[in-house]
Amino acid sequence: MVSEVAPAVGGPRVPQQARARATRRVLLAAAGEHFAVHGFHGTPLSELLEHGPATKGAFYFHFASKQALAEALVAAMTQSWDQVLPAVRGAAGDALEALVLLTDAVIVRLDDPIVRGAGRVLRDRVVASPTLAEVSGWWRDQAEGLLLEARDAGLLRTEADPAWVAGEVVAGLAGRATVHDSPGSGEPLWDLMNTFWAGLLPLIAAPGWVEQWAARPWQQRARPVGVGPHDVDRLEIHAIGALPDADAADRAAPGRRR
Repeated sequence: MVSEVAPAVGGPRVPQQARARATRRVLLAAAGEHFAVHGFHGTPLSELLEHGPATKGAFYFHFASKQALAEALVAAMTQSWDQVLPAVRGAAGDALEALVLLTDAVIVRLDDPIVRGAGRVLRDRVVASPTLAEVSGWWRDQAEGLLLEARDAGLLRTEADPAWVAGEVVAGLAGRATVHDSPGSGEPLWDLMNTFWAGLLPLIAAPGWVEQWAARPWQQRARPVGVGPHDVDRLEIHAIGALPDADAADRAAPGRRR
C-alpha cells in the first residue's frame, strides 16, 4: 500500500512514492543538462550537489555516487524507449509509416535532457554497457524489423535491402543531428529529416505506396509526445492522417476564417 505524506495546509495529498519518482526524474534531468554541456568528467559532483534542484540528502537517497547517477541516466533512456515502439506500431497504418514515426520519436527524444545526458555518458565511455554502438544497433535492428515487415507486405521495391536501408536511416539521422548541433546551423532537425524522407522513400518504396504517401499530409504530421524519459507518462504517438478535404484544408489554413 502506498503511504502518503501530509502536504502544506490546504494543499493536495501527494503519494510518497509518486513524489519520490518525480524528485528522481528532476534530478536526472538536471544532471543530464550538466553532462550534455560539460561532459561527465567535466561536471564535478559538488556542482550537482550545490546547484541541483534538490537537497544533498535527496540526491544521496536516490544515487550513491556520480557513477550511479550516470548509470541511472542510461537506464532511464533505455527503459523509456521500450515503450515507444509498441506505441508507434499501434498508431501507424503500415510498417513504412511506422519507420517514419519511429524516427520522429528519436528526433524528439534528442531534446529530452535525460537522453542528452545519457548520450554524453555513452560518448564519454563512463558505463561498460551498453555502448553507444550497441544503442545505435538496437535502433537499427528495430528499423530493419519494420522494413522486413514492409517487404513482406509488398511495400518495398524488390531491390531495396532492408538491412542496408535501416543503416542508411540511422546514419542519415546521426549525420543530420551532428550538422544541426554545429554552430551556425539554422534548419531544424525535423525539417532536415523531412528532406531526407522526401528523397529516400521514393527510392525504396513500391510506386503504389509512394503515390498514396504523397497524397497524405505527411510533412504536416504532429510531433510525438512523451517519448523521452523526462515526460514518458504522457506518451502519445500520432498517426499520419489522410489528405484533408477542401473545406477542412481551407479551415486549417493560417489566417483564414469563415
